[in-house]
Amino acid sequence: MRFLSFCTSAAWAAPAAAAALAVGDRQSRLVGSTKHDNDYDLDPSATFSFAGITTFARLPQVQCLMESGPVDDILVLGFPFDTATSFRTGTRFGPNAVRQGSRAATLAGLYNYRQSINPYVQNISIVDCGDLPISPFDNGLAFAQMEDWYKRLLWREVKSAEKGIRSSKTGRVHPQIVAIGGDHSISLPILRALNTVYGKVSTIHIDAHIDTWSPKVFAGAKAGSKQAEFADGTPYYWAGMEGLLTTTNVHAGIRSSLDSEKDMDLDAEMGFTTIPAWEMLKRDGVWGVIDKIRAVVPHDKPVYVSLDVDSLDPAFVPGTAGPASGGWTPREIIQIIIDGLEGLNIVGVDVVEVLPSLDQAEITGIAAAEFTIELITRLVRNRIGQ
Repeated sequence: MRFLSFCTSAAWAAPAAAAALAVGDRQSRLVGSTKHDNDYDLDPSATFSFAGITTFARLPQVQCLMESGPVDDILVLGFPFDTATSFRTGTRFGPNAVRQGSRAATLAGLYNYRQSINPYVQNISIVDCGDLPISPFDNGLAFAQMEDWYKRLLWREVKSAEKGIRSSKTGRVHPQIVAIGGDHSISLPILRALNTVYGKVSTIHIDAHIDTWSPKVFAGAKAGSKQAEFADGTPYYWAGMEGLLTTTNVHAGIRSSLDSEKDMDLDAEMGFTTIPAWEMLKRDGVWGVIDKIRAVVPHDKPVYVSLDVDSLDPAFVPGTAGPASGGWTPREIIQIIIDGLEGLNIVGVDVVEVLPSLDQAEITGIAAAEFTIELITRLVRNRIGQ
């Protein structure tokens, strides 16, 4: 019986194996097996959005601070600094989280469907300069480092001067730097550096918080600490006091609590018009907010744009240092970038306060990367007259 069973099994095994081989052969041809296709790609430059060294939007990485000669036209620059934060720490890891988020944001390619352009093929060179070396131990030193490094890049010659932003103060074209933070205190050394080239600038500050608080609001400053006077809630106070700003500045998205009603009086002294978050709920919605921004900020003077991801509701950005409920949506922020910044003389931007250790599924990093891509695209479109 065992012999008969073996024979019977053997009798069935041969045709079954042949059938399996036939099916496998047919399937291999269907999926393009290399056995039947000698034209497969071995291009070593081919890559996928999930592979390779992480740079922002898969841009070339250049050691900008170590090179001499003309720099590229638009520079992505990380500011891994968070020791001036007043609440959650960890935004020093923000630059790399935004770079990682840009993998998903450029999943299908680099053509910007929202703005109907590929910003990277417009004869305007864009690179990722990596991160600045910033001390995490001494804030006074860190602020000096940020200003000095930024200034060194800002004063370099650029590759496409005919399409750049020309300074009436220096008579030349300077690179546009897209800074990725880091906590919001990085805006102050950036504005100090920009002042050497452009003089006073107007600021579009998109945030849940005013960031013009008097240093006396912060506990360390009340105790007499000079270093504590420079924090993530004071950059625009100091920018106003140091004469870095015009009187045509905008806060957009404000909704956080205040120390007192006097905070807004001081804010007005710094030259800011405030658009609270609830303006978005009015009948004209995002278009009303855009109109208010454009009514305040001059179109022919230097403008700096600062985007704090906590301007969004925490539902969209759980990984941020200062969450505040009742914020905007990514769609509304993107529309402000596309239409609110159209035609403006933007001399620099920052995207700040991404805190990846509290993020879920990279949604904050992806949102920040999307905003950065839209900002870069808007810079390019403004340069070429779109």
